[in-house]
Amino acid sequence: MFKKSKALLIIVSFILFFNGILPSDVFAITAEERLIDVERQLQAIADEIRQYEGERTELEQQILENDQSLKEVNSELAIVRQKLSQAENALEEALAGYDASLDELTGVQSVIVDEQSKLGKIQIEISNVTSELIETQINLQDAHSNLDEQAVNLYMNGVMSPATALFVNLDDLTGFIAALGYSSVIVDSANKIVEQLNALESLAETQTDFLRTREGERQTTIETLRQEEEKKVGLSIAAAEYADEVEESKQRVEEEKAQVEAKKAKLTLERKRSKNLLYKANKELEKLDKEHADLETLEDAIQADILRLSTLGGVAPDQLLWPVEGGYISSGYKWRRLGGTTSFHGAIDIAVARGTPIRAAAGGVVILARYYGLAGKTVFIDHGGGMTTLYFHMDRIDVSKGDTVVIGDQIGTVGSTGRSTGSHLHFETRLANPSSVSCNYKYLDPTSRGRINPLCFLP
Repeated sequence: MFKKSKALLIIVSFILFFNGILPSDVFAITAEERLIDVERQLQAIADEIRQYEGERTELEQQILENDQSLKEVNSELAIVRQKLSQAENALEEALAGYDASLDELTGVQSVIVDEQSKLGKIQIEISNVTSELIETQINLQDAHSNLDEQAVNLYMNGVMSPATALFVNLDDLTGFIAALGYSSVIVDSANKIVEQLNALESLAETQTDFLRTREGERQTTIETLRQEEEKKVGLSIAAAEYADEVEESKQRVEEEKAQVEAKKAKLTLERKRSKNLLYKANKELEKLDKEHADLETLEDAIQADILRLSTLGGVAPDQLLWPVEGGYISSGYKWRRLGGTTSFHGAIDIAVARGTPIRAAAGGVVILARYYGLAGKTVFIDHGGGMTTLYFHMDRIDVSKGDTVVIGDQIGTVGSTGRSTGSHLHFETRLANPSSVSCNYKYLDPTSRGRINPLCFLP
């Protein structure tokens, strides 16, 4: 039992001895090595986040452009549908006009049939009357021949001289014969011949007038038929051409509609694809944000180790110097969304030109001066009394760890290294006991990391 206690005492003494003789830098190096490893991981994640955020921004822009294109296509489609409706209405009107033309053509055709029938009847009548007229003319010639024979007989019988026969009117021949005292038989025969001649001549005249009238009607009917045939042909051609024109117009509009609908379908498919890619990118960002948050938690623990290495005592300064001249505060001490995650920005960002000198806000000792992951090139200065100031995203570092600086010394220049969207200085103040500060600004870090609103100390 005594031996075990003695051995334990030796081990404890050995540990205490080495704790007394080994410098605190040994533990600081270990913490910084751990921090460097974490920062490498943070930088890798930051690069991935930047990549996915770029892809997400591009996808969101594509979706916006796609939505705008869809809006334009829908407008085109509405116009095309209106055109198609107009074309269909025009086609219906054309078909109605075509039907009306067909009705008119039917009427014209009926007129043509009637006129053709009428013409046929007229031609038959003309043919019949022509035959009758020929027969009448033959009978008239026969009657003249009979009358000539009577006159010859009278001449031969010495009733009248040749001169008398020439000047006696045929209508007066029977009276002349009766005056000479010839028998009633001769008189009756002559009367019959004269009556027959008069009747035949009247019939021939009537038939001639009838033929003349019917021929005029026939010519009129032929002209009417010709005009109606021309009208029929014109109506048929016009109706067919108009219907064809309207049908072609409708087909063109339907083709245009099909093209616009195909364009819309393509845009819809592209939008769906972009939405799917955006969903995947957001999921990946959520995963990376979680990893980033976990590593930030680890970084806070390591940072606490580094801050514990600060050895300056005394009282923290109650006023600081503005670290840069000019510029403006582009992002304040507040909550903000960055990389898909809402986080508290426990500092002020001062936008100023690259290369602008950065000054120590107060005197102290540089406890960190190197590239610091997402913060880029960074300097930490211990001012004593538990106060530390931090300077991120520097373009150049002009001090080294362990350097003593006085207020206003240049420690580097403004840049945009690390995770930064433009040239600016991220200026942060931390206190071991933040509740000891009396400030009119909101200054308590809700994440309990000891970050104080720098405006509490700046003039």
